[in-house]
Amino acid sequence: MLSEKILFVGKTEEVDRPFLDPSTRYRCFNIAYALKKRGHRTEVVTLSYFLENIEIAKNFEHIVFHRPFLNDEGFIRFLQENQYKKNLIADFDDLIFDVSNILNLPEISTRDPSIRGTSQYISKNAAACHFFKKFSVSTQPLANKLSTLFPDAYVRVISNTLGSEYVDLSRKLFLLNKRREYKLGYFPGTASHNNDFQKIAHHIAKFLSQNKKDKIFILGPLKIPASLNAYYNRIDHIPNLVPFNHLPYIKANVETILAPLGENEFNVCKSGLKFFEAMPLGCRVIATAIPDIDRFDSSYLDKCYTIEDWGTLLDNKKVDRSKYEAELDSMLNKVGSDHVAKIWEESFLS
Repeated sequence: MLSEKILFVGKTEEVDRPFLDPSTRYRCFNIAYALKKRGHRTEVVTLSYFLENIEIAKNFEHIVFHRPFLNDEGFIRFLQENQYKKNLIADFDDLIFDVSNILNLPEISTRDPSIRGTSQYISKNAAACHFFKKFSVSTQPLANKLSTLFPDAYVRVISNTLGSEYVDLSRKLFLLNKRREYKLGYFPGTASHNNDFQKIAHHIAKFLSQNKKDKIFILGPLKIPASLNAYYNRIDHIPNLVPFNHLPYIKANVETILAPLGENEFNVCKSGLKFFEAMPLGCRVIATAIPDIDRFDSSYLDKCYTIEDWGTLLDNKKVDRSKYEAELDSMLNKVGSDHVAKIWEESFLS
């Protein structure tokens, strides 16, 4: 295939260090780097940089806008003028373009009680979709939803992907074979997972009551349920987020990572990255079996189809370390950046 010029435009508040934004890393940098290895010329910029230097678009025939958002007259003008001139692709990794689904967004009653700000955000994402004919999305349910809302759209699933640097670092940390201080770990990336954690808190309380020496580590904004108050001395909670590149070192100190999600359409569309971020570190993962989790079969993964499943899986199960390399290779055949870049190439450059 001939070398192509591809620009990825990431929407992030980390304007000075966009690589540290997990979503921008997964949806822009990892794929861009892998495509560059395949011989293409790629570049990643933030949306704010693009809007300030919109002439950069002249250097590229293919432009991917991660989470395009109609909040700038210059951007609207660019889309109007170029929607038939260039290969423009809208990229989404969450269900943030369906105005009928606003009330299903996580913790809407807590974070935006009036839903005014959220409604404007979703509406501007939905409006942007009308300027695109091509879409890349992170999961199959998200593709199904977008195709329902925009029947004429060309939609392809481009999984969130692991870069080789992340995999190499994780493998090195695994091979150190250090003692892991925490039996359980929970890593809410945003302040929207209180209800998710609340649903399994009683199972965690039972686990801690039966395993007197074990501890749980929680990183990120979370309201600790009252049912866990009796175990406060065995819950290490750091409410502030840390840079993404610190996470492997922290997760490598945890045996089992928990990934509960409530039942709603937003969560059904989410990525299974909680599993494939953790597995290269040798962490066992217990996760709600959303579709993007359910596509994996691994001895490092236990899937919960009901709340009751958490009670049976929260134990001291040991994972066979001898299976690590085979399990890792199997997983990378689905989410490794080289594999995903090939799918991207075949989907949008053929």
